[in-house]
Amino acid sequence: MVSVTQVEGECRFLKQNAGSEQSKCNKMPFTGTTTHVYQLGNPAEGNGGHVGFSYTAEDGQSLLDALLLSQWEDHAWKGQLKYDVTACEMKVVGGGKNFIVQLNENWNPNFLTEFENNVLQPLESIKSSYMKTHEQDILFCITQGERESSEIIFSTMVPKDEILVVVNANPVEYGHVFLIPYKIHRLPQSLDKKMFGLITQIAVEVNNCSFRIFFDHSASPCSNQIYFQASYFANPLPVEVLPTVPVYGDVLTTGICICEVADYPLKTLVFTSKNLKALADIVAEICSTLHNHNAAFNLLISDCGTKMFLFPQVHKALMGCHLSAWECGGYFVYDTKSDFDCVSEVEIIKSMASISLDNSSFQALKQLCCNIANRLTFGDE
Repeated sequence: MVSVTQVEGECRFLKQNAGSEQSKCNKMPFTGTTTHVYQLGNPAEGNGGHVGFSYTAEDGQSLLDALLLSQWEDHAWKGQLKYDVTACEMKVVGGGKNFIVQLNENWNPNFLTEFENNVLQPLESIKSSYMKTHEQDILFCITQGERESSEIIFSTMVPKDEILVVVNANPVEYGHVFLIPYKIHRLPQSLDKKMFGLITQIAVEVNNCSFRIFFDHSASPCSNQIYFQASYFANPLPVEVLPTVPVYGDVLTTGICICEVADYPLKTLVFTSKNLKALADIVAEICSTLHNHNAAFNLLISDCGTKMFLFPQVHKALMGCHLSAWECGGYFVYDTKSDFDCVSEVEIIKSMASISLDNSSFQALKQLCCNIANRLTFGDE
C-alpha cells in the first residue's frame, strides 16, 4: 500500500511501506549530477517578503522530516536496500540497563569500513567511481540558505558546500542515512564549529524526537574522513533515560549543563542547553580537541539537537575496532540467532567497560570540557 501526502508546493511526498525485492542501481554519470536541495532558513538574514515552503507541513510534521522519510522510504519500497530492517526481531535484554538488541542475519558488521574504503577517500568527499554508479543513493543535500524560511529546490545542480544525505543500504534502524560534509568536492579533515552547527541545525529542523545523529571517531590514522550518520529509533536508547550527576553549570545561570551519566558501564558525559548555538560551539570545540589529540570517541545527538552524549573510548590498537555510537547508547545488532538468543547484560556490560576510560583519564576529560565551556561561555582564558 502506497499513501501520498500532499505538502505545500507542487511536490508530493510518497510514504511507502519498507521492504521489496532488490533492484540494481542504474549507472549515471558524475558530470551534471542533480538532486533536491534543502536550504535551511536563516531568519537573521532573511527577507519577510519571500513566499516559499514553510517549516512544517499541514499535519505538523517538519518539512525536512517529511523529505528525508519520503526519500528513504521510496528507496526501501523500490528494493534498493539490502534488507527490510523493520522485519528484524528485537528484544530488551533482561537486567537493570534495558539494553536493546536486534537480530539481523543479513547484517554486514563491516559496512562502515567498506563505506569508507569504497566511497570516501582522504582528499575527496565522494569517489567519482561511486558517483557514477550510485548517484541515486544520494537522497538530497542540505545547505544553509539566505532566505528567512527553509525551502526545497527540486532537481538542481549539487552545490559546492553542503551536507550530502546518502542512503545506507545496510540500515541499523529506520531511515538510516549518511550525512557527509561536502565542501568544494573535498571532505573536511577536522570538526569545525560551522560544520557542527549545521549538523545540529539539521537535528533541530527535523524536529522529530525519534531522530538521532551519530558520529564515530576511531583514532585510527588511516581513517580521517569526517562524516555523520542518522536514523530513527522508536524508543529512547538506554543511555538516554539514565539519571545523571552534574559536572558543570546549569541551564539557568551558565546556559549549558554538563553531566555525567550515572551507573553506566561506559563513562559518558551529556551536554544540554536551550542555547543551541552555544551548545554546538562548545561540543564542537571539545570534539575538535579530542580529534587533534587522536582520541577515540563517539557522539550521539538527540532530543532535536538539545542533548548531546559524548562517549570517550580507550584506544586499543590490538582490538582493531571500537564500539559504534549506537552501541555506546545501548543498542546492539547480532547477525546470528545463537548470539541473539544467548546475549546477556553481563556480557554487554563487560564489553562496554573494557573500552571505558579509567577514573583518572575521565576526570581529566571532565576538566577539559569544563575549561572549554567556561572559556566559550564567559571568555575566561
